[in-house]
Amino acid sequence: MKTLLVLLFFCTSVAYAVESDLTLTNGKYVNLSAGSQYLQNNQFGIVDVLSLPQNHWQTNELSNFNLGYTNQTYWVKVNFSLSSDQHAYLIEIAYPVLDSLKLYLMDNDDVLSYAKLGDKQHFDERLIKHHNFILPINKDISGPLTLFIQAESTSALQLPIRLWEQKEFYETDQLNTLFLGIYFGLMSIMVIYNIFMYLSLKDETFLYYVVYVSAIIAFYFSLSGLAFRYLWQGSLWWNDQSILFFLVAAVLAGTFFIIKLLELRKNSLILYNGCLFIIGMGVCLLFASMYFTYGTMIRVIILYASIACSWGVITRTIKLFEGTHFSTYYSLAWNAALCGGLILAANKLNFLPNNWFTEHALTIGTSIEVACLSFAMAERINSERRKRFVAQARSMTEIRKANQRLETEVMNRTRELQTAYDKLKHISRIDELTQVFNRRSLNDALNTECMRAKRFGHSVSLLMIDIDHFKKINDTYGHQCGDKCIAHIADMLKKTCTRAGDIVARYGGEEFCILLPECNEGDAFELAELIRKHTEASFVRFENTVIKLTVSIGIATRWGIDLEPHELVKQSDMALYFAKQHGRNQVSLGSVFDT
Repeated sequence: MKTLLVLLFFCTSVAYAVESDLTLTNGKYVNLSAGSQYLQNNQFGIVDVLSLPQNHWQTNELSNFNLGYTNQTYWVKVNFSLSSDQHAYLIEIAYPVLDSLKLYLMDNDDVLSYAKLGDKQHFDERLIKHHNFILPINKDISGPLTLFIQAESTSALQLPIRLWEQKEFYETDQLNTLFLGIYFGLMSIMVIYNIFMYLSLKDETFLYYVVYVSAIIAFYFSLSGLAFRYLWQGSLWWNDQSILFFLVAAVLAGTFFIIKLLELRKNSLILYNGCLFIIGMGVCLLFASMYFTYGTMIRVIILYASIACSWGVITRTIKLFEGTHFSTYYSLAWNAALCGGLILAANKLNFLPNNWFTEHALTIGTSIEVACLSFAMAERINSERRKRFVAQARSMTEIRKANQRLETEVMNRTRELQTAYDKLKHISRIDELTQVFNRRSLNDALNTECMRAKRFGHSVSLLMIDIDHFKKINDTYGHQCGDKCIAHIADMLKKTCTRAGDIVARYGGEEFCILLPECNEGDAFELAELIRKHTEASFVRFENTVIKLTVSIGIATRWGIDLEPHELVKQSDMALYFAKQHGRNQVSLGSVFDT
């Protein structure tokens, strides 16, 4: 079984390595790492590098550039060409924990652009505020160009260099952010859920589990550069230390969790002492990380984490042979974490190629691990419950008393969980700022109303509403004023839409949507005009300033078999765009585009 898993991971990593060879023509990026040239030198400056003959450079034959952990300084040279299409381009180095980067964009001997980047620089000094390193290229730059990079780092020296068209970069970045958001969201849900379980059951296993998952979230948040971007932009020392600290913290919390879950102190003294030894090593490494360099400690801690995961696998194997029911889930969990950690470590040590799968192997492994450990704890609870029932069966009187207590506790805990679930469900469907429905609720309602309209043959109208010149309001008066304006428009929309069944939702940012079931285009237009006039006549008072607002509205009305939610949204968005392009503060009909 383990061999099959390793082969699966290897094949997947090879597949992703092949996929990384992309070009701008297919809407993504050019991989500049492939075919790049490099040399090792700690004294050369840009002038020295420009004067070097070609035979001094080594060619990178792989699709990625990865030199593993090294204390040396490297120069990397990339030749490429840009067409004169007046598009804005970006160069991205998609590895956020590099210490120092100096980028020179050259046209022959002329320096067109220069940037000094790295996580040893304050985040505010970056040209583009992004967790990866970005060098923008002006629209008027074209023709054959050369990029020189001076790179040094105490972490793994990886340079995934990508040339993007600016628009495609930001669109793809949204998808990557969505992936990370889903991961952190699911992990956070597991934390919240098990906090409730701990508060309900008072079992320390859930508490250790919560600390363990939280440490994993914090570790990956630091490793991905997001923590440096959002939490500690000015703390360069802690930016390095946080990766070491949270990785060791995850191992320590996971070891405590193993001891508690498998009850090693009571069932196996040898396994228990092994876990205590791992805990002692972890505490020593936490103190040592404050005195030794990051490059030294990260190697030691990766080895330590691998040993701890291997010990976890040994522990689960022994308990599996002893017949522990929930050790199967525990086995799958620790195998997934071990495989993910080993793949990531092999990537950093330059044993595996740098691609999407190897970079996110730990993310995938920990996600599987967290889910399986939840099942293991559930199975443990069920196992303990079965033992309790067997013991209670010896005395009918005690069974009745225990059942009564158990039923009361279950009802109370079910009520607490239901209350929490209802609260979370309400929060997930209502926009916090405006107290109208959010986009998720709108999508659900839109799908439902479109299916109902198809069945009964009536029309559905959708109003897409955008606050005019909202960015100017934010830039002039600040985001607090912008929030007040958004809330004001939301209140006005709720008061204007009085018909039962109409749904007002915040679509995103300063955009709102109104879903009008069984509404024709004429009635929708009247409502839109009423909203526009009410908005124009209203104002928002912020501090000592009176702010006048206007809105642009796009209307889409459809019926029959071609009534599809995405088409309705697309048509209303096109109509809104038309209204904004032709002067704003007006209503535009999407039916114009059908003709």
